[in-house]
Amino acid sequence: MVVYKENNPWDNLRIKKSVNTLVIKKNEDTDIEQFIAKNAKKYGIPKVALKALKGFGIFDARVLSVLTETEIGEIPDVSEKTALALVRAADDSFRGPLFQKASEQSERFLNKRKHFTTGSEVFDELLGGNGMPTSAIIEINGEYRTGKTQTCLTCAVTAQLPEDKGGLGRPVIYIDTENSFQAEHLLGIGKRFGFEPDELLDNIFVVQAEQLRYLDQAIDRLPGYVQALDPGLIIIDSLMAPFRNEFHQLNLLAVRQKKIGKLIGLLKRIAIAFNTTVIFTNQVMANIGFSGKFVPVKATGGHVIAHASDIRIFMKKLKGNLRRAKIDDCAWLPAEEAEFFITNAGISDEETISLDGSKKKAAVNKDLEPELKVEAPLLAGIKEVTEQKKAQAKAKKKEKTVDKEAALKEDLKEKQKEEILEHPLSDLADNMKELEEIETQSEEKIKPKTKSPSTAKKSKVPA
Repeated sequence: MVVYKENNPWDNLRIKKSVNTLVIKKNEDTDIEQFIAKNAKKYGIPKVALKALKGFGIFDARVLSVLTETEIGEIPDVSEKTALALVRAADDSFRGPLFQKASEQSERFLNKRKHFTTGSEVFDELLGGNGMPTSAIIEINGEYRTGKTQTCLTCAVTAQLPEDKGGLGRPVIYIDTENSFQAEHLLGIGKRFGFEPDELLDNIFVVQAEQLRYLDQAIDRLPGYVQALDPGLIIIDSLMAPFRNEFHQLNLLAVRQKKIGKLIGLLKRIAIAFNTTVIFTNQVMANIGFSGKFVPVKATGGHVIAHASDIRIFMKKLKGNLRRAKIDDCAWLPAEEAEFFITNAGISDEETISLDGSKKKAAVNKDLEPELKVEAPLLAGIKEVTEQKKAQAKAKKKEKTVDKEAALKEDLKEKQKEEILEHPLSDLADNMKELEEIETQSEEKIKPKTKSPSTAKKSKVPA
């Protein structure tokens, strides 16, 4: 339970020792008291501002980078001049100088940015090799049953992994607008990555916002929850669902787009200020050309959504549990594709995955997912034949090796015999023993085939 201040548009968080109260995580580098004390003289921030900000529910100075000057100026006892000073102090402290060298800006940004795995190595490679980046807005769009929600659920688990295991080690906020969140399915994914059920689910904060008014309330409270939890990942699945349901009339399109733009702007500021990843799924609609001919689907939300995303991923359903993800738009990633599987334990490079985390194909746990793919008897038969052929090929290879070794030994024996027979006759007696050792089965003695030179010479003399 979170304690809020009444009649406050930003639902103020108070620090209490109650077990049911959400306690603010105090960060020495971003604590509002330390921030005001450090910047009060330089930026002309009055002492009354600290009490006003804490009374409004701002305990982390990074929230000042999330709110606009107008929103801060609406806080009681905070003037427009003070609001401007607070925003400038926050920007200089957390974003760096307004004008800075490209090398300094790049180094500052890269040192801050972190990554976490998606659960699929090929998907991680598609995103640059390290997985989902922080300080970024990632849009995942596609038709139904293409793996958008499964990707979000897997990321909700992997983001909680320690940094040395490919995660962020931080909590997750999950805003569900389509009633597709299943805690039971998360347990299978968590078991794959070594999480206990309580440990996993206690670090995921879920908001059911199937109507737009619930989504508005969640967004209004989001800055408070962000500074209280310091989440590594914020998921909205899906962003456009409540807007499409309630702004379906053409004359309300401008109002709808304005609300979407405000929401996306807040999410982007949160992502940068708190070094958080924001993932939202998006629906698609058929794109009908002027000729009435069907053209491939396109994401909803128009240009407001398209321009807001740092990485735009389009997903497509292939055969069976196979899915394809493609980078549709990103300033630093090429438009490449990656194929992965939807499994009983999240997205993976393997069609089935054991719940101990190994990549080998294992038996399916029917308790986790009732509609899992079971291996057909025909496939089992094909596997047996394949294994038999492999065994036969291995045996033949072994036989060839043995035959080759025997042939080499025979060649060696013949060569040794030839060398002995080519010795001079004077050395024949000394080499007789070597010949007998080679031909152990023969009892025949070796006799010289030619006469000695002295005998031949005598035969030519006349009698």
